[in-house]
Amino acid sequence: MVAEAIGYGLLMGAVAGLAAAVVQRRTTPGHDDERAQWRWLLSPVAAAFAYGLAAPLGGSGFIAAFVAGLVFGAVGGRRPHTGQPLPAQDLGALANAVTFIVFGAAFMKPLIERATWQVALYALLSLTVVRMLPVALAMIGTQARRSTVLYMGWFGPRGLASIVFAVLVLEANVPGTRTIVETTALTVTASIVLHGLTAGPLTNRYTRQLERLPPSTGIEHAATKLRVPAVARWPGTPQP
Repeated sequence: MVAEAIGYGLLMGAVAGLAAAVVQRRTTPGHDDERAQWRWLLSPVAAAFAYGLAAPLGGSGFIAAFVAGLVFGAVGGRRPHTGQPLPAQDLGALANAVTFIVFGAAFMKPLIERATWQVALYALLSLTVVRMLPVALAMIGTQARRSTVLYMGWFGPRGLASIVFAVLVLEANVPGTRTIVETTALTVTASIVLHGLTAGPLTNRYTRQLERLPPSTGIEHAATKLRVPAVARWPGTPQP
């Protein structure tokens, strides 16, 4: 069952990505072509096409959509500049927001009703030790200060990927599916609340601290050269 879901997902994703790449290469108009403003639709269409091919065969639609994007990006070639920014990033941000809204509407009430202290404890550990320790280990050798390691660990990888993995578990119907999904749901919910509340204050505090410290030879030095502290400020906060 799991192998079938992964196999069909990979295969159908590759098929959809190649099909979108062929269309991209064969219909590349000039800058003055009116169709240029619609070319950005190839990306979401390829993902939807991959999902539609894989799901009826028992494959994972999410894996198919992911692979389709990879193949399309690798084979489709460079997209011509149209003079206007493509709305793909805005579309991605909108889809991300809709995903969290649907997730909250579907999971919040039953999640709170069924949550146990064991699930709550693991959610807390997942947001702290389970994530922050690997991030700290990965940053060994970067000569990063402790504040940077803590900041990266707290605001590190999170969110949407966990929801996708939970859906994959549901599709595979592995033992303990309910516990895994409920734990993931509570962890993501806690992440949305805690990281949302602390993003502004901790980002401002970190950037102010970084500006006061002497130049570093680690990753903070590279960040200073790239003016990352100014860019990283929470929207609406004053610039130095």
